[in-house]
Amino acid sequence: MASESAQRPAPSLPDAPSTKYLAVTHAVDGTAKATADILARSEEYLLGVYARPTFALSHGKGSWVWDVEGRKFLDFSAGIAVNALGHSDEGVAKVLADQAGKLLHTSNVYHHEWAGKLAELLVTLTQKEGGLGFPNGKADPAGKGAKVFFTNSGTEANEGALKIARKVGKDRWAAAQEGRKWDNAACDKNRILCFEHSFHGRSMGSLSVTSNPKYQKPFAPLLPGVDVGRLNNLEDLDKLISEKTCAVIVEPIQGEGGIGLAEVEWLKALRKRCNEVGAVLIFDEIQCGLYRSGTLWAHSALPVECHPDIITMAKPLANGYPVGAVLLRDALSETMTAGQC
Repeated sequence: MASESAQRPAPSLPDAPSTKYLAVTHAVDGTAKATADILARSEEYLLGVYARPTFALSHGKGSWVWDVEGRKFLDFSAGIAVNALGHSDEGVAKVLADQAGKLLHTSNVYHHEWAGKLAELLVTLTQKEGGLGFPNGKADPAGKGAKVFFTNSGTEANEGALKIARKVGKDRWAAAQEGRKWDNAACDKNRILCFEHSFHGRSMGSLSVTSNPKYQKPFAPLLPGVDVGRLNNLEDLDKLISEKTCAVIVEPIQGEGGIGLAEVEWLKALRKRCNEVGAVLIFDEIQCGLYRSGTLWAHSALPVECHPDIITMAKPLANGYPVGAVLLRDALSETMTAGQC
């Protein structure tokens, strides 16, 4: 007699991309006056790029949120993986209130007491817990360091990383020309490799390396010079990474279309190939970094032979306050000087 599992038909795969995101989810009664007024104002004045649920949030605590009608919801999205400490965390609220009463924004142009402290924490934690070439739990080689550039979001962090990689590519091209100064007409070390099923953001540069037609098609043409490979496919590395490649950007754990894990041996081969051609290896850890995978970085516990040159981060970095960052090896930071950010 056949087993129950043998009799169960195999699940059918979709034959077209999902369009569920175009329809309202969690539709509830939105006709009460307080909610209706908010929805009507949003309809009139907000750009309609989201199919928002028909309720209006009022406040939250921990993992729970309430709407203006007093209805309680369990928040599974956490601001799209941003609110690592939940809603209305007392410590976060106090720090924001205190700082807002003193100095809230200065831009990156001026020094203040907090940027250096956060940068120091990111660098020293990485040195201690592994990542970016620092071995996990082992003494760090003398003289090895890293630098931080702060942004407002994850997509801006990726934009910054891509810009740095393009500049490094030009410097390395010039060095190979016996010191010849680079110029855009002659330098061809400018190609970027990304991977299928990736998500790196919605600004034009980050969108160009987010290989999903659903996101890209309405805004084409995008950034030129982008190649698309397949995660964990070794053949693509030799085929797509060449002397013209300035950057490779990858999520060590892909989170957009399910959980796609980059294999350790593949990451080692990727690192090796980048070294061979002088390409900058960027790990986008905006979704999976900052302890989301159990270690500081998703690659922290992996051998240094597969570590990146640059890590990008955001989301849980400030629990909802708009902060992203680029963390890069010291050797790359020399290419960026005043006026080149």
